[in-house]
Parts: sequence; structure tokens; C-alpha cells
Amino acid sequence: IFQSHVVESSKPGLVGAAAVLEFWVGILTQQNLWYRDKTVLFLMDQICCAAFTYHQEECVQKLLYQQHKTALGYHGDRGLLSSLVGWISGNATPSFIEGQSLSAEIWFAWVVLNMEGVFEEDSQLRRCVEHELLSELNISPEQALKKAQQRLKLPVAPSLQRLQVYRWAYQAAATPPDHPLLPLIWQKFLQLYLRQPGPEYGLAAGGCIGKRFFQASSQAAFLRDLRQRIQEVSDFHHAVSQALRVLPPNTPSSDQGDETPNNPGPPYLTSPQLHTELVRLFGVFSVWLDDETLQKQEVYLPSLPPEYEPHRLAQVMQWHQELWLEYVDQERLQYDQREVLSLWKKVQSEPTFLQTQTSGFTDYTSLSNARERILSNLQKHPVPRLAPELHKLKAPVPEVPSACLTDCKAACKLLEQDLSILQDQARIAVAREAQQVAMEQELLESLPVLFKNRPEQVTMALECKGKGGQPCQGAANITVTCELVQKQEAVQTQITSLRRDIKKLQTDAMAPPPEILAQAAVHTENFITALVNMHKAQKSPAVQKVGVSAFYKVVSFVCEDTLRHPPTRQYLSSCVEVLGQVFIQGNAEECGRVLKTILEQRRLCPLISPFFTPNAAPSQLVFLYQDVVTSLSLDSADVVFMLLTKVSPRGCLGVVNM
Repeated sequence: IFQSHVVESSKPGLVGAAAVLEFWVGILTQQNLWYRDKTVLFLMDQICCAAFTYHQEECVQKLLYQQHKTALGYHGDRGLLSSLVGWISGNATPSFIEGQSLSAEIWFAWVVLNMEGVFEEDSQLRRCVEHELLSELNISPEQALKKAQQRLKLPVAPSLQRLQVYRWAYQAAATPPDHPLLPLIWQKFLQLYLRQPGPEYGLAAGGCIGKRFFQASSQAAFLRDLRQRIQEVSDFHHAVSQALRVLPPNTPSSDQGDETPNNPGPPYLTSPQLHTELVRLFGVFSVWLDDETLQKQEVYLPSLPPEYEPHRLAQVMQWHQELWLEYVDQERLQYDQREVLSLWKKVQSEPTFLQTQTSGFTDYTSLSNARERILSNLQKHPVPRLAPELHKLKAPVPEVPSACLTDCKAACKLLEQDLSILQDQARIAVAREAQQVAMEQELLESLPVLFKNRPEQVTMALECKGKGGQPCQGAANITVTCELVQKQEAVQTQITSLRRDIKKLQTDAMAPPPEILAQAAVHTENFITALVNMHKAQKSPAVQKVGVSAFYKVVSFVCEDTLRHPPTRQYLSSCVEVLGQVFIQGNAEECGRVLKTILEQRRLCPLISPFFTPNAAPSQLVFLYQDVVTSLSLDSADVVFMLLTKVSPRGCLGVVNM
């Protein structure tokens, strides 16, 4: 629609392309933060492409320039204080290109960067930064920018990463190799990088100034990436130049009858001669960037070899603003424009075409034909697919059956299934621990016998130096008996095997537990939680009976293996504690059974003794006391003493008074 509007308005007697472009730019940039909207950016990219084609970039830049100054705070929309604080704190100043570059909207980036360059020139910021860098050799670009802003007394200045030399560099790296603007973008960057501004400021002529902007390690690495990017672009154009060219159609609508969705028209290829010229041009760019001499000292350009293209290099160094339009793919631009116009005309003619295919005429302006319009529109779209089939997911932990909360047998069966898994895991862990202890003990016993002293006779020669000038008859040979250390190979093999087995055992022990173990633990916990909640909500004999049965069922799974395995011991202790506090503690009917369980399995005393409350059953206190006393022995003295501490003297006196 933009291209069609511009073409129609460019005819004699009409408003012209500039007015149309200003109209559309004004509409698209009315909303706040429009440059963050991908749709608006796409449309602005098309407008900027049309502006470049019709040589009307200045009108678009003028509108963006005013918005740019407003964003910087020059018109009061953004406070000067906030702008200055943002600049000093290191935040990137506002820009219509918020990142370092754009890889899709290249035409828009071209216009925006040129507009920012105009702002940099109008404020004299670039010239002042260059002067500071040339005046002090040890100053960094950040310091030069800060001094330039103070010297020019600018209310706000772009941050360092917004300087043109960096902006064009990053845009050159991000632009696709086949984009028509790529040679011009590289020209803009090289004009800033290869400048020799010394004589302009009354200083001695030296090398190019671009290297001063890329002294940091990250910037130097990016400069190497730029050199690599030039090589990639050159390789791309070399490969494309070998392809066969397909001539574009003479008119936008020619040969359309032969094109169908299944048989599209041939793709368009640019002239191979242009690609060959681009290969040569980017080869020259590579030579310029690789030559460190240009950066260090003044070079007599006529003495350079032809591959430097001294005439073009002089234009770059002397800041000639004339663009190298001969390297822009004009044929590609014209072809793309014709394709867009052809597509727009096809879209405009589509409703009429569809109406001629229908059997009856439908009045699309009549309110009474709403149903026909809806059905007609629905037929233009593909039939929606059916909703995906719903697959019922299986819960990782099964639900607790409600019958288990009131039926003792069902509850005990559920606990037995889950707790047996935990008990088996504890037995495996304890067996693994015992096996490792045995292996380490065997290893400790094998280490002292790894080396053994073996007696051996050694013959030694003792030299004689003579005495009183008399020579010796020769060295004396003596035999010495000593003990030499000897490694026992059989023991060494045994130690190696033990260490390997211990390592494997430790690896198995550190492996994550099986999923069924976690499911069993969570399932039991869910059952106990549901049982306790039901008991608290409404106390009933059935739930109380299930709680008591669950308590003793959990206690029955406490054995030597579970007590030696800390995770299982902690888990069972928590279950017993919850069930004991709710269903056993203070229950007169369970005092005798708890006492009997403790006396039969004394190892359970620390676990369930807190729930032995004989004072809750005064009528049974004497009998309970008798059972405790009769079980007294040397082995059970500590258990009996602990049980006796549970009996309150006041409770005993109360029984006597009765």
C-alpha cells in the first residue's frame, strides 16, 4: 500500500512522494514507544525503503530528528535532570534502535543512524571527542566523551555505545550479506574508522583515529569479528556470482498466467557482474582493516599498491559524503518494488474475483445478508482441526480409599503394602553398610601384610688404600646378611579388588532412591493426615479404632534394620508420634497394651514410652504397677525405671483413697 501510494502520488500534478512519506511516518509514530512494536517497525522499514528509492530520506529523517531530540529532553518532554542523571550513570540514551543493531529492518536502521549522525554533527560532539583523543594519547573514549560534553556544555549527550563509530560497526556486522545497503553501511563505518582528523584541529598528521575507539579487550575482539564478517560477505558474493542469472519480468503482471501455487515463478538473481564488483570491494575493505600502518602513522597514499585503491581510500579518509551508489543493487530494488505493487493489485482485485466464482450474487452491504456473509467468509479459511484427544494422567501417588479410614483391615493392608517397601529399603541399606564395614575391615587387615621383609645376603667390596706406603693386595670382599622389603603381589591384588568393590558399593549407596519408595512414603503420610483430619472434624469409634490399629501396625515395622537406617527411623518415628499423640496418649483402654508392647520389645521403649500414660487409667494403675515391678531384672532396670517415672504419686494416692 505504501509503494502504491507513493507511485500514484509521484505522478505529475499530485502531492509528490515526500508528502506521502511524511503522512505515513506521522501516523505510525504517533503512539508511545512505537519503535518497540514489531509491526510498526516492519511498516517503517518499507517506508524508509521507498524514501531511499525516491531520494526522499531527508523528509523522514527530519521527522525522526525532532522526535529524537524530544526523547533526549531538548524540548522539555524529558527532564534535563533525568537525562543528565541517566547519562552520568551509564545508561544508554534513548534511540529508536534500542539494541546495538537491527538485523531485519535494515532500511529503517539506515535512516535512523543517518539521523543520529546529523545530531552528532550538529552538536559538534564527534569533532570534540576526536580532538580530546588526539590531544591526550592515554585518554580513553569514555573520558574523552565526558570532557567533550563538559566542554560543549551540552545538556545531554549520547552514551558511549551510541556514538556513530560503534553504531555503524555493529550494524555492518548485523546486516545480511545480500542486502543492497550493506556496501553503504560499511562505507559509513570506514569513514569514521579510517579518518585522519589531525590537520583539521591544527595537530600533526598521524594515523587513523579508529583504533582509539577499539582499545578495550571486548572492542578489540569485536574488531576481529568484523574482519571475519568481511571475509564471510566476500565469500557469499563470490558464490552467488557463479550462479546463473534469471532475468526479471518486463511488467509486474507478465507471465502470471503460468504461475500457480504449485509452479511458482523462477527466483530473481542479481547480475553476476555486480557480485564480482562487491567481492573486489570487500576485499579492499579487508586490506584496509588489516593494515596496522594506516592506524599508526600517516601514509603517502599514491605509493600504495593498486589493491588498496588509493583514490577510494583518500575519499574515505577525507570524509567525502558522496555515497557509492554504484554498488547498490538497483535491479533488486526495482524488482522488489514491482513484486510488491503486483501483490497489492492482486489483493485489491481479490474480492471481485471471488464474486465471479460464486453461483449467486451476495450483497455485502445489506444487513439482511449477514448469514450469507459469515458463511462466505468461513469458506475462505481452512477448516479448524479438532481439539487434541484428552489423555487422563495417572497420579504419581494413588488416592487414599475412603474405606481405609473406617475399616481396620483395609487400613492395615494399606500400611503393610507401603511400609514393607520402606522396611526393605532399610534392610538393603543396612546390609550394604555391613558389607562395606566388612570390606574395610578386611582392607585394614591386608595393608600391614602388603610388604614383607625377606633375608638376603649381599657381597660388598671394601677398598683398601694401603698403609705406610705399602700397597694393598686388593679390595676385601665381605658378605653381609640383611632384610629387603618385598611387595606381596597376591595381597596387592586382593587390596585392589577390595577397593574396587568398596567404590562400587559407595556408588550404589549414593544412587537416588527408587520412585516407588517416595510413593510409598507419601501415600502413608496422606493416609495418616486424612485419618487425623477426620478424627478432629468428627470423633467416632470407627475412626478411633482405625487410628489405634494404625499405630500398632506402624510400630510392628520398627526393627533393628529400620532403627539403624536414619531416614527410615526418622520417618517411622514421625508416624508413630502423630498417631500416638492423637489416638493413644491419654487413652485408658490402651495403657495395658502399650505397656505389654514395651516389656516384650524393650528397644521400642524410647519410641512409644511417651504415649504410656498410666495416670489416665486409675482403675488399672495397681495392675500396671505390678506388671512393671514383676518384669524387673538386671537387663531391664533402665526400662523399668523409665516406666516408673510415668506413675504420678497423686494418682497412687487417689487409688488408695478409693
